[in-house]
Amino acid sequence: MKSKVKYREGMVDKPTPLGAAADVLIVLFTVICIFICVIPVWHTFMSSFSDGLILMSHEGVVWKWIGRFNLGGYKYLFADSSIIRGYANTLIYVLGNIACGLVVNVLGGYVLSRPTKLKGFLTMFLMLTMMFSGGIVPTYMVVRALGMTGTVWSLIVPGCTNAMFIILMMNAFRMVPESTVEAAHLDGAGHITVMFRIMLPQAMGIGMVTIINTAIIAWNAWFEASIYVTGQRELWPLQLWVKQIVANNQEFLNYTNPDYDRYLIQYAVIIGATMPILIAMPFFQKRLQKGSLAGAIKE
Repeated sequence: MKSKVKYREGMVDKPTPLGAAADVLIVLFTVICIFICVIPVWHTFMSSFSDGLILMSHEGVVWKWIGRFNLGGYKYLFADSSIIRGYANTLIYVLGNIACGLVVNVLGGYVLSRPTKLKGFLTMFLMLTMMFSGGIVPTYMVVRALGMTGTVWSLIVPGCTNAMFIILMMNAFRMVPESTVEAAHLDGAGHITVMFRIMLPQAMGIGMVTIINTAIIAWNAWFEASIYVTGQRELWPLQLWVKQIVANNQEFLNYTNPDYDRYLIQYAVIIGATMPILIAMPFFQKRLQKGSLAGAIKE
């Protein structure tokens, strides 16, 4: 007696030649993209451990450290107290942007998700800011008029959020069943209670997407600091110190007996500034992917 083979719904018995070719192309394209992204980081990482004198005359990608294994660049890097100060400032700016951004995103997203008379106008106004910008000079004039230039707030308040993050939170709140909100109102809950205790926990998947992206943007930011806190070096973030150290390091060859380990500082400082975000990212990857997928699902 022949046994019947049972197939689950949607199960493919044998892929077609066209489908197999598409899978191969997708895998190949993914590998190429990974290779292109990883090579610059690997080159910088290996260069930071190389011999400075030999590295200066080397051409091409550094696959393995050149010459003797050398930590001279990192010794110079962490001997500079400005790097430690830059790390501390950057952490303050990251946490400040996350806190302020989350409040603004939640409040803005909640207001735009409710059926109010000005909902259409406010949404259109928010969308216009994504397409048109006042520019750097008007923004600086507004920040200066508010008295924030030369302070920590100039690096937190102006860039803590953007229109895209508010729209993401608006869509996240819209996904919350209206029956849940109506039940909370019947139980006497006000807007604050509904927003933070009923809707936000259900929308926190997309909320994590905005938090992670805000942290990445704040960690890599340096241009705003170069404008708003130019003369206040004690407020400089890490990335601005990276730019300054690399620029200053170009003159070491003008000395009578140059120390070629100084040539490695530019590689060591890039690794020092990039490594924390590379280490932290895998721990948030699952939440980031889950929140992004949740934002794409509509019921």
